[in-house]
Amino acid sequence: MTYCAKINLTGVDHTYYQKFNHEKTWAWWLNHIGTFVVFIISFCGNFLCLLVLCRQRLKRNSYTQYLIALAIVDTGAILCEALKALDEVHQYQNVDKRTLIQHTLMSCKFYYYIRYIFYSMSSWVTVALAVERLVAIKFPLWSKHICSVINARRILFLILLFTMMIQSYHLVIKGIDCKPSSSPFSQSTTAKSSCRCKTLPDYAAVEVILTVYLWRLCLMTLLPLTIIITVNVLIMSKLFSGNSLNDHTNAVNNSRRKTVLLHKISRMLVIVSSIYLVLHVPGSSFEILKFMFLHPYRLCDTKWQYFMSIVHDIFDLITNFNYGINFYLYIISGQHIRSELFRTFRPAKFRSTINEQTAKFQRSSYFMSSYVHHSKNNQPNCSHMQLSKRLTGSSL
Repeated sequence: MTYCAKINLTGVDHTYYQKFNHEKTWAWWLNHIGTFVVFIISFCGNFLCLLVLCRQRLKRNSYTQYLIALAIVDTGAILCEALKALDEVHQYQNVDKRTLIQHTLMSCKFYYYIRYIFYSMSSWVTVALAVERLVAIKFPLWSKHICSVINARRILFLILLFTMMIQSYHLVIKGIDCKPSSSPFSQSTTAKSSCRCKTLPDYAAVEVILTVYLWRLCLMTLLPLTIIITVNVLIMSKLFSGNSLNDHTNAVNNSRRKTVLLHKISRMLVIVSSIYLVLHVPGSSFEILKFMFLHPYRLCDTKWQYFMSIVHDIFDLITNFNYGINFYLYIISGQHIRSELFRTFRPAKFRSTINEQTAKFQRSSYFMSSYVHHSKNNQPNCSHMQLSKRLTGSSL
């Protein structure tokens, strides 16, 4: 913000400038400490998610592939956020403002490249999951061929290729900047000799176009918001329509159970994608508005900048919660996920006893059903024999 360097500061502006640049607000500390807490919660939740979803009972479902991929990329995203928060706290605590991680040129480029891949994958895997549920609900005949495990993995691979291609510009614009920096509002220039991994000054305009407008505004806010809201409305209209309830009542017991389970899973995933919008869209939208007020409109009021920084830290923490609560949403809204979690951590002896009882019950039910079936098949023969005897006797 070099355009604000020549503005004279009043007493109020100077007070807010000190709070904004040197003292660190309560929201800043809440954001950074909360990010560490969210990282711990997210790591535990995503680890349990992978432990449960990778079991053979759930792994054969197509939606499980998206949930596994979502757990992996969410772990990577919150890890990047935790490293970023740790680095900023380290810089604030040290007088020389040196970064905690001293990047090389290549590590700097790949750090930002992989970091933004995680962010993009988290968004578009959620979009693909919502669309997959729409196909499963609205077109059940097609879903047998479209919503398969192989197709889910192919779609995830295409999303990965797409995000790698979109984020490849970070390999060009990021680098090591060792130029001395000066604060725009201070009267004296203070040189900083530490090198930082950041966008190179020559590519500042390119980053504005690609990161702010193309990636954050279009690919991370407008498109996911439009697709997820449209898809969720269509899914919920199908789930709560009168025809679907009649289909449940009139269906055969086995197919009815499958349909009810399909609708329960779809409701759970609608909740997951809706929570994603609630946690992600406000922070992403505020990032765009903040950039527009500070750069194109050149807002130099330090009081407004102070309050905008507080709102930014709060929204940033809310966005980070999105990377750590998915598994807990599965547990709250999905009964089959809860059952699988309890089955995973059930003692081995208890599991073997349950399996033996289940096997005995299945064998006994099989023998009983076969006996009944055999008796039913033989009963008409006996009746015919008795009838024939009666007819013979009468004829005689």
